[in-house]
Parts: sequence; structure tokens; C-alpha cells
Amino acid sequence: MFVVYSVATTVAKKTYKSAAAALAFAEKLNAKAGEIVFATASVEFYNANVVKMVERVNLLSGKTFMEPSNTPYYCSPSSETYWST
Repeated sequence: MFVVYSVATTVAKKTYKSAAAALAFAEKLNAKAGEIVFATASVEFYNANVVKMVERVNLLSGKTFMEPSNTPYYCSPSSETYWST
């Protein structure tokens, strides 16, 4: 499996079964943007090297936990937005 991800935010855009399909999609997006905005990697490489795990503190319980560095703020239990419904 291969992932197309944003270079700036490291957020995964889409996954593909083949490297060629992922590369073609990334090239299409980059051509549309006029610059290199998206890159490709194997899912294993992406999880091990692109997305880093960071330690955060749960806002309600005060316990620490690990989450991917590219988790949006509103999706993180460390934010007030997450707990507001």
C-alpha cells in the first residue's frame, strides 16, 4: 500500500495499492497546484518516518497519551474543542 500525503501538514490524502497509481495521483495534484505540494511513500515508511507521535495531556483526565503529530486540534482529546459538543 502507498499513501499520497501533504508535504506541509503530513496529512494523508489517499491510499493506493500500487506505487504507480499513487505517484500518478500526486503528480496530477502537484501539476494542478503548480508546485510540489503532495508526495508519496509506502504506508510503512509514512507511519515510521513521516508522521511522528507526540505526547499530549488529556484535558479532562490529565493523563498523558500519544497521538500522531498531524492530528487536527479539534480531534485531539487535549483540546477543549474535542470535548465541546
